[in-house]
Amino acid sequence: MQLILKRLAAKIKQADIAQQSSDPDLYGEFLLRRPGDDVYQFVGHAGSIGPDGGGLTEKTTQRQTPEDRLLRSDMLDTHHKTQIKVHDIPNILDDFGDSVKVLSLDCFDTLLWRKTATPSDVFTVLADNPVARSLGITPHQRISAATRAYRAKPLENGSREIDIGDIYRLFTSLSSEERELLAEAEIRTEMNVCFAFSPYVELIRLAHTRGIKIIIVSDTYLREHDLRRLLARHLPADVMQAISKIYCSVDHGTSKSHALFQIVIKECGVPASQLLHIGDNYVADAQAPRELGVRALHFLPFDREVADLLRLQHAASSLIVLEQASPEAVVLPCYSPFRPIFAAANLQPYAPETVIGYMSFGPVLYAYARFLMDEVEALQQQGKRVKVFFLLRDAYLLSSACEAYARKPVGKLVRLRKFIAIAASFKTRADVDYYISGIESEYDNLHTTAKQLLLPPEVTELLIRIAHQSDDPKTAFHQLVHDDDVLELIFKNSFALRTRLMRYMSKELELEDGDTIILADIGYYGRTQEYLSRTFKEEFNVDILGRYLLASDEPYRPANGKALITTSSWNYDLFEQCCILKEGMVVDYDVHGEPVLEEIKLRESQYEKVAEIQDECLRFVNDARSFFADSGVTHDYSILQRAAHAALFRHVYMPIEAELEYFKGFQNDKFMGPDRTKTLYDLDSAWKDVRCLPPPYRLGAYETRSLGLDFAFSSLVQKRFQFDLRPEDMNVRFSPLKVSIGSIHESKVLLLRAHHLHDGYFSIMLPYANGTSVKMLLGEHYEWLQIEGIQLVTNARSACRNVSSSLDLEEINREGEIYRCLSQASVATIRAVDLRQFKTPHYYNVIFRPLVSRASDPPRRPGASQ
Repeated sequence: MQLILKRLAAKIKQADIAQQSSDPDLYGEFLLRRPGDDVYQFVGHAGSIGPDGGGLTEKTTQRQTPEDRLLRSDMLDTHHKTQIKVHDIPNILDDFGDSVKVLSLDCFDTLLWRKTATPSDVFTVLADNPVARSLGITPHQRISAATRAYRAKPLENGSREIDIGDIYRLFTSLSSEERELLAEAEIRTEMNVCFAFSPYVELIRLAHTRGIKIIIVSDTYLREHDLRRLLARHLPADVMQAISKIYCSVDHGTSKSHALFQIVIKECGVPASQLLHIGDNYVADAQAPRELGVRALHFLPFDREVADLLRLQHAASSLIVLEQASPEAVVLPCYSPFRPIFAAANLQPYAPETVIGYMSFGPVLYAYARFLMDEVEALQQQGKRVKVFFLLRDAYLLSSACEAYARKPVGKLVRLRKFIAIAASFKTRADVDYYISGIESEYDNLHTTAKQLLLPPEVTELLIRIAHQSDDPKTAFHQLVHDDDVLELIFKNSFALRTRLMRYMSKELELEDGDTIILADIGYYGRTQEYLSRTFKEEFNVDILGRYLLASDEPYRPANGKALITTSSWNYDLFEQCCILKEGMVVDYDVHGEPVLEEIKLRESQYEKVAEIQDECLRFVNDARSFFADSGVTHDYSILQRAAHAALFRHVYMPIEAELEYFKGFQNDKFMGPDRTKTLYDLDSAWKDVRCLPPPYRLGAYETRSLGLDFAFSSLVQKRFQFDLRPEDMNVRFSPLKVSIGSIHESKVLLLRAHHLHDGYFSIMLPYANGTSVKMLLGEHYEWLQIEGIQLVTNARSACRNVSSSLDLEEINREGEIYRCLSQASVATIRAVDLRQFKTPHYYNVIFRPLVSRASDPPRRPGASQ
């Protein structure tokens, strides 16, 4: 341990010296390739933030920054002929005379277009392919698999380039033959939806007649032979023959934004200035090649007005199902099998625990008990020796419900937990990489990752300190974990835990060769089952199955897992908390295999409410079992399943006032942060958030419900369809704000639009640049206003500092958050903030509410005169 600490300390010292000796430009242009630039991103619901895994064959797409949206184009680019539109294509070679010897074209959205509205819509077409349909493949699964493949590849070989096989390899429940069929089905789907964009077809012909060499350069996960198949399908024979070379990023292990153009220039054998490249991605197709001396043109197929309208039309295409008449629209029957139980029961006075436990969660648990008992019976009929284990703490109520349903004990309560199963699985570097690649970006906390890897706190702090000296701390941390000494420490600690876990399993589970093990749990990802199967497949000759109440539809879910309800997102923390046993989580096992439990973290008042709900749940299961048995009524499993899903869905998205009040202050102690607890929802903070966050609102379901069903349904629709919606799409109301942005040499006065948030509050993003001042000419439009706050935020809108106090006021009186502009010349200047510690662009996010406008200048809607 001491040796590792010394080596890590030496690395820190070397890094500190290197940092002191360098003089990086912290305030200049955007970095050439920001994290995520090479991955297509949705803009909309929180669940879509972060890379979606390349919902496209060609990975990169232009990202519009807040500065792009705020400042006029004449402030962004003063170069001549750096962008082209469709009408420029026929004459573009004439603009360069005889100086161009090589014409390089991007492929997707330049030479090849798709019939779909967006690249990710290709996966919806793919889902209707007979092969994909027979395997139950959804667009979400395909996108999710690519996301994980992009996370896994750098860990595997340091490259960010994946091929289509890497994506489908993550469909772990499928055979290798099925994965190959899916990969081929995707390529054929691309063939069916692509078409050649004729202006570039003619440009290739023209270039060929002039003796110009033609190449294709594409950031894509298709290998050259597959991309060549796709091009040959749609390009005329003479055009295809004119293309001398096709460069695919995956074949060369690097992208256009990194080193692919260096390879292209070298192989073309001409000076970079004699190579003309055209493509639709600003970073990959324009900025990156220009830095190497290539003449690069950014292709803009649409003006912004057209692009915005197309985005909204794409959203409308998903929503037309809501008003389509049958039979085009899918209309499913709505069953309510538990109405007679509610009628027969004495439910008054409808206490919250009765509404929650008896009328909501009870039907869910009854359906799960039926599901599990049917599964056990089916396996036993196959001659299997079945043993059911309910995973504490969460499956405690599931066990009780199954016992009430079966009228006898079912299975055994065992203390197994996801954290333990993962921590005990690290035998090789591949095991470590497998875990890291499965961490979703929104949960990628370095301290949490280190704890899961069983790294001691002192090692963790040193690794994180080194990692944060990198522009990409997460990637740097993952690379540091590959240090031989660090890996050895992980393997040592994991082996010790694995030994203790095996003692517990051997003693408590009483496993025999040939057993069929069912792990019963609330579930979702099935990670406990997945990692136990990976880790102990050689130690125990048993089949490990998972039978869950809820499960994700991720492609890399366990092959032997089933669930009562399958969903694409998790919103069921409150339900989960109502199912737990009152005890601390298992954190380890002693040398004899006895569970070691941490102390109870949650409040006694919460456990008292949980106990009341659990009693009501079991009362319902008993009543329903007796009623159906006495009346001779039976229900198809599908009816119970849909009724259970509807009950949970109603609880999440349409809770009544009594539920909102009853669950107020409920916490979850599963989070591995410093205090180990988290309040599940906060209605007061929700009201504050909607006054500060741009729509679409990224709030929890219960918080959204507190704002009204219109908010709840809007959030649900955005989440379901993953709309590419922006704040200006959500609300056309705006408030004018004149600002002056400049330096000692020059300044520009801009009339900008602040977008409406909620309850009369508006938001505007103002760019920060070293050596410039930002003045808000508040008196131009307002006599009185409230400034809620000014936050310094990153390019991803992550707040890093409150700078509300950094305002210099001229002819403005201030009382708390209320500002009175004494004249039309009233100005508020944001004092420059020291950003030497930051290496990426930052912005001022100003939240304000107009109270009294000057000269009847109210918040406006489009069309109002300015």
